[in-house]
Amino acid sequence: MMDTFGMTDFHKKIKYPFALLILLMVAGVYLFVNATGGIKYVFSHSMYLPIVLAAIIFGVRGGLLIGILGGLVLGPYMPIDTVTGEPQETINWLYRIGFFSLVGLTVGFASDRAIFYLKKIKWLANHDEPTGLPNSRMMGKFIRSLPDPFGSSRGSHFLLGIALSNAVEIEMNFGANAVHHVLSQLAGLARSELPCNPPVCRISPNCLGVILRNTSEADMMRLTANLVKALKKPIAFGDLHLHCDAYLGGVVLEGVIDEPRAYIEKTRFAVSVAATKKQYDTIFISQENDAKVRENIELLGELPHALEAREIAMHYQPKVLAQTGYICGVEALMRWNHPVRGKIPPNLFIPRAEESTLIDQVTFFAIDQALGQLARWEKDGITGMRMAVNISTRNIMHRDFANTVQQLLDSHGVNGERLELEITETSFMEYVESSLEKLATLSKSSIILTIDDFGTGYSSLQYLAKLPVSVIKIDQAFVRGLPTDIGSMHIVEVAINLAHKLGMTVVAEGVETRAAYDYLRNTGCEIFKGLPIVKTKNWVVFGA
Repeated sequence: MMDTFGMTDFHKKIKYPFALLILLMVAGVYLFVNATGGIKYVFSHSMYLPIVLAAIIFGVRGGLLIGILGGLVLGPYMPIDTVTGEPQETINWLYRIGFFSLVGLTVGFASDRAIFYLKKIKWLANHDEPTGLPNSRMMGKFIRSLPDPFGSSRGSHFLLGIALSNAVEIEMNFGANAVHHVLSQLAGLARSELPCNPPVCRISPNCLGVILRNTSEADMMRLTANLVKALKKPIAFGDLHLHCDAYLGGVVLEGVIDEPRAYIEKTRFAVSVAATKKQYDTIFISQENDAKVRENIELLGELPHALEAREIAMHYQPKVLAQTGYICGVEALMRWNHPVRGKIPPNLFIPRAEESTLIDQVTFFAIDQALGQLARWEKDGITGMRMAVNISTRNIMHRDFANTVQQLLDSHGVNGERLELEITETSFMEYVESSLEKLATLSKSSIILTIDDFGTGYSSLQYLAKLPVSVIKIDQAFVRGLPTDIGSMHIVEVAINLAHKLGMTVVAEGVETRAAYDYLRNTGCEIFKGLPIVKTKNWVVFGA
């Protein structure tokens, strides 16, 4: 069965052959009526067939023309009776012409409207109505029509995405029409900045797609760099000038293109990564990192089962007091012993889990396991230890996080002062205002709060005095250069002095040399982590 999207194309193809057929049918009806005795018999009604057919195919004009022609053919030139030669009265054939014309007009009008709506449906299926831009379906057609660039010396084909990351903000303040207008303007800007006036499609509500054909990698980077500069200009919307946060990402259209949808999805993913990282340089998804993405998604899918099956074990890295060298606490670290993939380091699944809804399940598992181990150590006579567990900013934003942590403390019979929750500075500062109340709730339970990787953020100092934080950890990036790196020395000294004036304890991570150890101890750092003599151990060895 023919679909509506192909019907109008089919309609165009059959017009000219049917024009000749319709004229032959008119002539045939004339001969048939003449041969059967004249107009007095019912055979004259056969003329409706070419009239209706002409109206369907050629619309109002075709129906009217063949109606008049059919009326004339069966009019003054056709007698009532061919045997007697009795002519028709003028009123008879004039009425017949009028009625044939009315039938042609009526059917033609219906046909024109039907074709109009079919064309509109086809256009809407391939275009975004508010902007008039081609949509993702049309982008798929453009991609399929590309020649295979394999082995070509002229370069590769690229699908470039342009995402308007502040589209929601614009819509909330100025309405949806403002977003449509901005995207239309960005499309025009892309066409003017990029060579050969490339097609620009709206491949998602807030994202445009552009195809660049036969482009080298160097040219691609040059073109996108120029486009990034152009996209920083404000867009006029009535009397207003709107700022647009536009990010670029894309994918190389490699090999035989069987399923364009996959490339469109990868482009959307690339621009979402660029927007998340606030990276204005263009991000391209290659086959290599595409495989990594697939692997990460697969790992996330297996993560809930791994937690239930205890494939993920907790290892504990000791912290030592600077002055005595005694162990005063540990930091809990996750290790995944996959039955097929082997040992999977946390950097392959924790960062991705932090971006998903799984992070709460992962964090609660880690806290539960760590507190359970701490309770067993205390039962075995190892007392006074603090257990540090890394948490995500998304955990803090969870409305029941503080209550759940308290329930875990109660279930294991551990005091809150034995639990230390570490929050990475760079991720935390983005949500600091909304997190203060939740952090205060945790602090009331005597839980120790630590800012991890202190010094890597850009705005922590203005909030440091407000935060219910007891410990800061100096990032190992500053520690490893000690004591020879003058810049690191100044930063570390300022951080330690500031923390002490605020009544905080300082932990230095990544202490791996005696020189760094001695320098930090003399500067006033209280706790070290990362010494070679206390490498990460699992709980069985550590508890032995």
